[in-house]
Amino acid sequence: MQQHIQTIQESFKKLKKMSKNLIKTGFFCLFILTGAAAVLAVLDMLNPGIYSEMPMLIKSLFTYGFYLWAELTVGALILDYIFK
Repeated sequence: MQQHIQTIQESFKKLKKMSKNLIKTGFFCLFILTGAAAVLAVLDMLNPGIYSEMPMLIKSLFTYGFYLWAELTVGALILDYIFK
């Protein structure tokens, strides 16, 4: 297991700066949108009648945060591969 982690760390170190920045931006977006979904979920639990479409909004924020993270990560890896 430790060997796999070291391999991943070495591969990440070999990425270009632009690719690293895209991956970090993807993680940032994932955490921000997931955090916003969590805050809205708590607000919805405390006051369920405030907005009828709140569960759909929470689900959408979480889902789109994950999609954005995945797209940026895969895009960064593809760009790094193409421009090597």
